[in-house]
Amino acid sequence: MSRLSVYWPDECGTVSKITMEAPVILRFPNSSATAAPPQLDVISRARLLFENRRCRHCSYPVVKPVELDDALVNSSGLEVPGTATLIGFECGSCDATWSI
Repeated sequence: MSRLSVYWPDECGTVSKITMEAPVILRFPNSSATAAPPQLDVISRARLLFENRRCRHCSYPVVKPVELDDALVNSSGLEVPGTATLIGFECGSCDATWSI
């Protein structure tokens, strides 16, 4: 782990290094506090996708996840895969839908 040294000008206008006797850990604001809806963690989301990989009604192997339009957006303006809220699944054959 690296150390962060803080520099700032003192009253005389010169730059001085402030040293501390004991190391201090600065806490950054929790980024999860700014997220709007609670989201599944990666492992839970993967388990849900795996458990619902086949249709519950006709056992068709093509099932589409149904997600809300609340995905995070990267700096290019594209949605980050796996960040939208998963609300259910839809069969590609019999059009059956079910929630999680």
